[in-house]
Amino acid sequence: MVQALKFTQPLYQQIYDIIKSSILSGELMPGEKINVSHLAKKYNISRTPLREALRQLQIEGLLVQDQLGLTIVRLDDADFKDLYETRIMLEPQIMRLILKTITDEKLDVIEKILERAEDAFTAGNHLHLLELNAKFHDRLLEASPNMRAVHLLQQVRSFLLLYRANILKNNEHNREILKEHRQILHALKARDDIAVYQSAENHLRNDLERGTNMIRE
Repeated sequence: MVQALKFTQPLYQQIYDIIKSSILSGELMPGEKINVSHLAKKYNISRTPLREALRQLQIEGLLVQDQLGLTIVRLDDADFKDLYETRIMLEPQIMRLILKTITDEKLDVIEKILERAEDAFTAGNHLHLLELNAKFHDRLLEASPNMRAVHLLQQVRSFLLLYRANILKNNEHNREILKEHRQILHALKARDDIAVYQSAENHLRNDLERGTNMIRE
């Protein structure tokens, strides 16, 4: 379905949002070639804003340049494992650092995000759930006193976006993830250093297993 473009946002941002949504929803499949001429004609836009949108998607790891041209990244078991092991090295330790700086008020805001994610799960809105799950982690990371480490972690998380979108197509996975997010939040509210580390690491190792099983199916 062709979405109508608006005048309230830059063209490249609108095209970026449309193509990204199509990739994450599975309308555009991993390995599928991106036809720039076709997209320019489809949305009746010049190639300049289109190429800017595609460049941003390439930076985020959703598109790759190969011998066939620009294609949607393929799901790869070894790549997924490497990315998640890197995330496991970084994120639990960053979560412990957050305990030193995050306020109770900030945790209350994050709990509201988690409640909205639970509502999205109940409504079966997977893309909105993906967005809110990402926001849950993003708002926590904003409280970190070490933004260099956060920047490295965000790069890894960006490359994992398509994998996470596919994991969330399984409702049982969604239920488990929301429960694990609750455990992380409870540990932070309790100011329990060990529980924060363990709950974050447990969540990521479970995600690694969920994603590995998803790729192999």
